[in-house]
Parts: sequence; C-alpha cells; structure tokens
Amino acid sequence: MSALSALLVFLISFMIVAVFFKMPVSFALGTSSLLVLAYGGLSLTPVPQFAFSGLDSFALLAIPFYIFAGVLMEYSGISKMLIDWVKSFVGRVRGATGVITICACMAFGVLTGSAMATISAIGKMMSPEMDKEGYPRSYTSALLAATCFLGILIPPSVPGIMYALASGAKISEVWMSTIGPAFIFAAGYFIINYVRIGRHQTKPEKLEIHFADHAKEIGRSTIYAIPALLMPIIIYGSIYGGICTVTEAGAVSCVYGIIYFFALKLIDRSRIKITFWKCCAIAGASTATIGLLNAFSAVAGKVMTLAGISNFLSNLITENIASKAGFLLMINLLFLFMGTFMDINATILIMTPLLLPVAQTYGITPVHFGAILIVNMCVGFLTPPFAVGIFVSTKIANSTFGETVREAVPFMGVGLIAIIVTTLCPGYVDFFIHLFS
Repeated sequence: MSALSALLVFLISFMIVAVFFKMPVSFALGTSSLLVLAYGGLSLTPVPQFAFSGLDSFALLAIPFYIFAGVLMEYSGISKMLIDWVKSFVGRVRGATGVITICACMAFGVLTGSAMATISAIGKMMSPEMDKEGYPRSYTSALLAATCFLGILIPPSVPGIMYALASGAKISEVWMSTIGPAFIFAAGYFIINYVRIGRHQTKPEKLEIHFADHAKEIGRSTIYAIPALLMPIIIYGSIYGGICTVTEAGAVSCVYGIIYFFALKLIDRSRIKITFWKCCAIAGASTATIGLLNAFSAVAGKVMTLAGISNFLSNLITENIASKAGFLLMINLLFLFMGTFMDINATILIMTPLLLPVAQTYGITPVHFGAILIVNMCVGFLTPPFAVGIFVSTKIANSTFGETVREAVPFMGVGLIAIIVTTLCPGYVDFFIHLFS
C-alpha cells in the first residue's frame, strides 16, 4: 500500500461517510481509519489502544471542567450583568449599542468559551435593543456573527486546549497567542460600527454628569457584575500566579460555578430557568462529543503514521514549496477554506499532526502555527458558503442570509487583516505570551 493510495482512501471515505451519510466527524474519522487499515492489510487489533491513548491525558481533564463551568454561568443570567457593566462605561457614545454588543460578546465568550453560547445569549438580549435604535437587522445579524467567536480567541478556550494536546505545546502559551489577534478584531469592529452606524446617529444631548456620579454608576454596575467577573479572575489569577495548573484552575472554576448557581437559585429562583441536572446533561453531551473526537483523531493520527501519510505529505510539501512564505500562504488558504465548513476542534486534531512537523522545518514554532490555525478557523466561521455564525445569527435577528453576508464583508476584511498580522508578525503574537510568562 502506497502512502498516496492510503491518503486517497482516507480522504474519499471520510467525505463520503461525513457528508453523504451525515455521520458525526468523530465517527467518520474512525470509519476512514479502519478502512485504511483494512485496505493496507494491517491489523485492527491496536485500534482500541490508539483510541484510549487519545483520552489518556491529564490536560484533557481541563475540557470537561471548563465546559461545565461555562454552562453553569451561561444559564445563570450573567449576560445581563455583563451588558449592564459594559453599558456603564460606553453608554453615551454614538453607536453605543453596537459597541456594547462587541464588548459583551468578548466578555461572555471568556466565561463560556463557546461561540454558539455567546451568539445565543448575547444575541437574544441585544438584537431587540439594536432593533429599537434603528440598526438594520442585516447589520445586527452580521455583527453578532462576527463577534461571537471572539471568546474563542481570549482564554480560557477549549480549541486552545485541543491544539495544545495535539501539538505538545503549553496550554497557557497557546491561550495567550490569540489575545493579540482578538484585539485586532475588536478594534476593527469598533471602527466599522462607528462608520456604518455611529456617525449617522445624532449626538447625545450634553448632560452635566460629574465625574463622581459617573464613577458611582460604574461602581454600582461593577459590584452587580462581580459574580461574572470573578470567574476569569479566578482562572487567570490561579494559573499565572503559579497557584495551580490549567486543569486544576478548570476544577476551581467549576466549583465556583456550582456554588454561584445554587446560591443564585436560593436567592432568586425565578432567574434560573433550568435545573442543575439539565446543566450536567448539556455539559456531558458537549464533553462526550469532544472526547469521541479526541479518541478517533488519535486513531487517525496513528493510522496516518503507520501508512506513511505524514512523511509523504511532509516530503511533498518541502519538495514543491521552496520558501517559508509559500508555505504560510498555503496553510492560510487551507485553514481559511476548512473553517468555512469544518468544526474547529476536528480541524485542529486532523491537521496539526499532519502539518505541524512540516511547519517546524520552515522555522515556524508550534505556538505561532496554532495561532495561525485558530485565527483562520474563526474567520472561516464568518465566511460563506457554510458560515455557521451567519446561519445562527440570521435566525436571532430575523434577517436573510444574503443581506447578512453583504453587511459582513467589512468584518471579513478585519479578519483578513488579523490573519495577515498573525502570520507575518510572530513577534506581536509572542509579546502577549511573554507579557504573562
């Protein structure tokens, strides 16, 4: 069995199983791996061992902890706290509602680490407000789709953990590598929001508000938002203060989430519309999905090594792409394309073992490679034809796909700028890593 034929069997069977039979990505990976082994006449006996090795990791425990903590905070009404807190700072600038939406999505994403949870929780609250203030529904939809993934770029981030596990890099360094690109996205979105909406709004009437009164308002909203703000403080403080590991910080945040959930339920039962066991079920389902993905991607990785696919791709790329610039262009186009239709975690687990060794031959560090991969996948989340973020946001904002795509073009432009800076300026990426190391 040649490496090329094994690669073709893997890719074709994966596409058939995943697309035509609509099988989950994890099972499609497992099925394709078994077919490659059978095609090459190799033994199927080690497959369970390969799958177990994909789950046998202490760092992997961080994922269920952060998912569970995120679910508890998502259903505890923190979205209103965060929106009121941000509003106290920027409530009187032109285009303030759009700015609040951007900042709230960043803050909420930090707590949940989920793009879908962010677009749902913040979108449902901010969409009616933007509608009242005359924001076009298509713009509201595009803004929600563009901001929902910012929480993936700001730690704690499940895709960051997945990449660290796949590459062997430190989780904390992978997390910090995407903070710089997140600031580029946010700054670009603020500018777009002002040009598209803010400059057309009438200037708010001047009110004689003393600094002390404004400070009191900010203080009140900050006190109200303390339960939400404590979560990232606990996580970052314990990790970067050297108190505990990333996994242990996840466990601590989980305990905090449970305490907060039950305390709020005792104080005001009406604010929580879901039972604790339902939260457990939601978190368990998400964890199981990621666990299966890890197990079967480990099988796929071992099979690719046994079949010689990894070495074949490495030689193919190095023989045909002579420069580092050419390789960077290739992986950016590849990851951006995959981001339009592939799940980010699946892409990380499939592509990292294949392309990271090649990237290292060009002098690209694992952390820089991870930042490029994750930023591209986030932009793909907003990019047609299979823009998942746009599909969800159009339902929330009652817009159409075509109108939303037109409004999303400037946001895609910001995404391309973020990709270029992340790719060509590794020093900018490293700055945030060294800042907290």
